[in-house]
Amino acid sequence: MNATDNQTRECNPLGVYGPGEPPVPASLLWAALVHCFCLIVIGTLGNALALWCVVTCRQTRREVKVLLFSVFLPALLVCLVTRPVIAEVRIALLTCDLHRVSKRVLKANSVVYVFLAQTEVASIAAVAVTRAVSVWAPHKPKLGLRGTVVLLTVICVYAALTGMVLLRMEATGALDEAWADTLITTLYFLDATVPALVTTVAYALIVFVIQRNKRRLAASQCQAREATMMDHATRAMLAVFISNLIFGIPHSIHHLMGKQPHYMKVIFHVLFSTHFMVDPLAFVWFNSGYRRRVGAKIMRVTQAISPLPSSVHPESASNHDHHHQHSSKHKQEEVKI
Repeated sequence: MNATDNQTRECNPLGVYGPGEPPVPASLLWAALVHCFCLIVIGTLGNALALWCVVTCRQTRREVKVLLFSVFLPALLVCLVTRPVIAEVRIALLTCDLHRVSKRVLKANSVVYVFLAQTEVASIAAVAVTRAVSVWAPHKPKLGLRGTVVLLTVICVYAALTGMVLLRMEATGALDEAWADTLITTLYFLDATVPALVTTVAYALIVFVIQRNKRRLAASQCQAREATMMDHATRAMLAVFISNLIFGIPHSIHHLMGKQPHYMKVIFHVLFSTHFMVDPLAFVWFNSGYRRRVGAKIMRVTQAISPLPSSVHPESASNHDHHHQHSSKHKQEEVKI
């Protein structure tokens, strides 16, 4: 790999630089490339771990499991499918390779990424709303499996249509039109800002209800346990949402600023995509039940990989003890002499 710091403006293999736009520094491209590899490894393993925790949890209802799958499965696919393509883009810019990645692959990767990212964000909001409803009205019928599937189908169809619209606009050159910025801003508001606002309101309601239940000293012991369990279950997804806010707010500001140089896009997207590997780790860590089961699993795997030394045969141990006692007695006699 012949990466140099003296990149020129003529080195624009993928057409990412506008007229007169300075190239991305090689050091930033290297950092972004390492970040891609971290997402591929840590993000894939972390989201697979979160999915394992959800599948093997007996206390979680099937409907909730389906919703949680719609959160961590898209994130896993983002890390496993779309990040290798982005890594190839980084390498192409570093080496000025015109044929490393085709534009058709880049367009397909963009559509897949938009679909997966929007599905993840909308699913986080769906989890928050269903949890808020169950906490606010625990005696009312909960969302069934059929309703959950219908809800996720609507989310997936909307995400797919949005991705296809953006792909069509890019193919026809409509993204360069004056009205395109307004449309993209509107879509981004609907796809990112609205789910974030809905999730914020839902978790605020959850925290309020749980704190109110804890203050009710006249509540039964069973209700107190239920509130504690809901608190543990909610804390994990609340940590995921906070992670999305921390890494997503700068990304939102970037999109609201209009067109920026490509190096700004690299910086903000590196920061935003970090949540794909932080979210599952936060989800497992802030759920005490998941954390204990993962720790126990790691201990079993570690013991299986590195077994303890074989035990000493009883007769050998007896002979060794007898020999040790005889030697000690002989040494004592020598000291007395």
